[in-house]
Amino acid sequence: MATTAKKAAPRARRKSHQADEAQLAKLAKRSPYALRLTRHKDLPPPVLIIKERIAPEDRDDIEGLTNPRAKHVERGTLHGDSVRACLPVLKRILEEVKDEQGIPLGLESYMSTQGLKRSDLNFPLDEAAGARLALFFRLQTKVKDVDRIELIGRRVAMFSREEAVYWLSNVTTADPALRSWATSGLRMLLCGEAGDKRVPRILEKVRARG
Repeated sequence: MATTAKKAAPRARRKSHQADEAQLAKLAKRSPYALRLTRHKDLPPPVLIIKERIAPEDRDDIEGLTNPRAKHVERGTLHGDSVRACLPVLKRILEEVKDEQGIPLGLESYMSTQGLKRSDLNFPLDEAAGARLALFFRLQTKVKDVDRIELIGRRVAMFSREEAVYWLSNVTTADPALRSWATSGLRMLLCGEAGDKRVPRILEKVRARG
């Protein structure tokens, strides 16, 4: 009898783990933002994609639609070595995400070497975490230096919800000139220019803050 119980236990754990992920996927469909862990043929793994949920009443493309629904708009990606270099940043932001009862969802547990081997997972994010990650992913685009990418992430993680939402609205505005100015200006403020020899020193100072 004892042997049978031991064999059955792992199956029960697997079912519970799958149910947790199904619940996360369900929550992600209606949360303000969703973070997707996936694979992409043109990008080195792991690949993280963040999307913002636009409510029907906030959409600007519903003319002629009789029953408009919410849609998800991609706000940025992070992939490959950049993900691995920024695991502390990702964990810090994700560990603050809670469900409607205020219980932590434990999303940071997926930000590990083993967790990132998974794919096709969707994580629900609140406005604060979603805006920070969307802003971070947006700003690090085209940055080659991993130290600068980490510095952007760590400093954005310190933003309040209001700061993150404000800056995200600026770097995603419809006007291409204003969007470009906001992106390049904030990027310069957070991590300097490419080749700046002071980046490692500043990064160490920011890391020391935790």
